[in-house]
Parts: sequence; C-alpha cells; structure tokens
Amino acid sequence: MRIEKVARKIWKFTDWPGLSSNVYLVDIDVPTMIDLGSKDFSGSLTRALGRIGYSPADIKKVIFTHLHFDHIGDPTLFKNAEFFASQQEIDDMSNNRIGAFFALFGTNPSALLKGIDLKPIQNSGKFTIIETPGHTRGSICIWLKEKKIMFSGDTLFSNNILGRTDLPNSAPNQYADSLKKVARFKYKILCPGH
Repeated sequence: MRIEKVARKIWKFTDWPGLSSNVYLVDIDVPTMIDLGSKDFSGSLTRALGRIGYSPADIKKVIFTHLHFDHIGDPTLFKNAEFFASQQEIDDMSNNRIGAFFALFGTNPSALLKGIDLKPIQNSGKFTIIETPGHTRGSICIWLKEKKIMFSGDTLFSNNILGRTDLPNSAPNQYADSLKKVARFKYKILCPGH
C-alpha cells in the first residue's frame, strides 16, 4: 500500500496491482474519506490509515464520487461515518442500473451498500460539489478551494486522461459539458480516481 501526502492533512492511498480506485483522506473539517477503493483493498486501507494515526472509527464522512464497485469498498468498516453520493447515483442504485452490469465481475455494488444509509451530497463545509455526468449519470467532482485541489473521481484520470463513458449508467452526451465545467476551476492539484 502506497501512502502519499498530497497536502497538509490530505493523504492519497494507492494499492497496485489490482482493480481499485485511489482513496483520499481529507481531515480539514472532520476526517473524511473520498471513495473507498474496492472491497479487496479494505484490509490494506485499514492498515494504511493506522500508519498515519487513524482508524476507520475516526472517519466521520465518506463521499463517493460515484457508486462503481471499485470506489465503494467495504463501507461497513466505517461505523461512525455518514455516507454521501449524488442523488442521481442513489436513484440509479435503487433502480439497479449499476448492479446488473457489475455483477458480471462478481461484485454487485448494491450488495456492498446493503444496510448503508446513503444521503444526497450537497456543498458541505470546505467542499464544493460539482455535478459531472459522463462516466456515470451521477458522477461528481469535489473542489477544495482553500487548497485548490480537485478530486475528480473517474471524470478525469491522472495526466488528464479522460474517463470512459461506455458503461450502462454512463452519460456520454453530457461528458463534454462536464469537462468544461471542471476546467473552469483553476486547480493546482488533481486527485483522480485512477
């Protein structure tokens, strides 16, 4: 497990090889995780949090950029956290627009989130939520203005590589507008999902 300090009180967790997203801990208002990686990543993530002085019990918020299985991990480990995603992602999860496709990979996001109270995300504390449909209909990016950091999920990958828009819950016709929206933010640091 690789831990990288992105900025003061912000860490990035990466576990390669494997099918998992980057995970971020932001401890500015309250300890907040942005995405949780894949479920297979959860043990490594718990140990990595311990290496920087945190435990899953310390986390108060988890914000999902979208609800693909490689981003939602094992939310049951974060017993003191509230969980957030866009209303569109919550609706698509409820209507099983996501689960059937990913069940082919042996991981159904609906099953991973069973019993988790997902709340619709809004601007919160230091975070500005940017709706960026494309990779999924309910994808969001998260802007941390004071540090000029953009958490882009799978809207924009590392090295400005574009995210894919060919999945069952993608919105390819809205992707160009989402990229234009993100480009208006003058970020110094991009924190992508991959």
